[in-house]
Amino acid sequence: MTILNESGVPDVVSPLHGLSGLAEDLGDALIVVAGTRADLHLSLSLSGPLPGSPAAPAPADAPGLPGVSFVLLEPDERPEGGILTSRIFEVASGSRDVGVVLIVACRSARLLGVDPHFEAELAERRLGGLPVRAIGISEEASAVLSKELVDETLRVLVGLSPRGVSGPEHEEPLPAKAGAKVGARAGFLGRLRGRSGGHGAHDDVFERRPVVLLGGASGSREELASDLRRAGVEVVGSVPADARGGLPGGVPELPVVGEGTVVAVLDPYLVRAARKAEERGAQVVRTLFPIGVDGTARFIGDVVAATGGITSEVVHARQVWEGIEHLRSRIRGKRVFLTGDSGLEIPLARFLANAGAVVLEVGTPRLEKRFLGVELSALGSDVDVVEAPDWRAQLERIEAARPDVVVASPGLFVPLVARGHLCRSSLALLALDPRGYEGARRVLALFAQTFERAEALDALNL
Repeated sequence: MTILNESGVPDVVSPLHGLSGLAEDLGDALIVVAGTRADLHLSLSLSGPLPGSPAAPAPADAPGLPGVSFVLLEPDERPEGGILTSRIFEVASGSRDVGVVLIVACRSARLLGVDPHFEAELAERRLGGLPVRAIGISEEASAVLSKELVDETLRVLVGLSPRGVSGPEHEEPLPAKAGAKVGARAGFLGRLRGRSGGHGAHDDVFERRPVVLLGGASGSREELASDLRRAGVEVVGSVPADARGGLPGGVPELPVVGEGTVVAVLDPYLVRAARKAEERGAQVVRTLFPIGVDGTARFIGDVVAATGGITSEVVHARQVWEGIEHLRSRIRGKRVFLTGDSGLEIPLARFLANAGAVVLEVGTPRLEKRFLGVELSALGSDVDVVEAPDWRAQLERIEAARPDVVVASPGLFVPLVARGHLCRSSLALLALDPRGYEGARRVLALFAQTFERAEALDALNL
């Protein structure tokens, strides 16, 4: 495997694109964005469908972004200290459902002199202790991921999680009639100890350390929690929290993250959130991410091992591969190029290579080698990884290689399609929720459908 840092300016969707998704995933969060009119326009524009994105446009009668409040700054006026506090107090005090306020200071706001951390401290005091936190974006354009706000937000939520020491040596076993939750903040993923079956090595799950899932989508979190319970693991909750019925949870549903907790990270771009969990004394499992069949199997096995148990997913993984062989046959031998902007490219490339595809290049705006060490070692020696790729150079390499399909960032999607390349948007893969065994099926089905439609169009001889 060759890793090249091109030190270019990659095509990456602004992290502001994640505002609408964050507002939906966080049940009780108020997001306050401070910036100029350009930032406001960009945020609203990115909330709609982008090239290659399957997202439906927002309803015409619902302008703006629900759960997001904007503070407009004039570029020719220097803002006074506390400019955000009054707006935060006005919105938060008018709603009983706000459990945390997140301040997003755009680059323009910081250049104008807005100190988001000072504003957060001031607003928290005025709101009587309601948590108010500032979340930031990297200053270097070449190092920004489209999921940067997600990582920062989950870092804040980990910091807001209860720090109470968990684990068998510090907790009393719950009585049999204590209910389905483990503690008041466990969320719908919490289960009574001892109720999980599975094939773990220990029958007494009181010896196991509890697991918290970090990241992912609600559907994949529920699926992976079920797989882990099948192996005898107690999943006490997730960050972000899930409430009963699959609805977004809030700060009260956040699980304990601290000493005695095992944190299973579902997304490769959650570097800061994982680091925050380690700072609180939790054990972050270093393993493959649950993308693809083999990645999910390794993920489950290593998480179980971290809790003190033993399990084997070999038979189950083989059954999953057999069940999707018809989809695997459609991608076997296909040449794939991933331009990279979502942060999922490394594990996705590993999965596609395992499925039989030929991965020509994997682009990524930022490569956290230590955090992705297990993934990089499993990627294979014949895959080229380009960090901070220059988008012009990428277009040239794609033109020269003529791959069968390009997983393109939204900015490159239209130019590549115009040049006759078969493309799938990275946002389309994110929308699939590619995690877990069912996620692997969805990914291969998307590529199979892509090739089938292209072949049907070619047969028309237009």
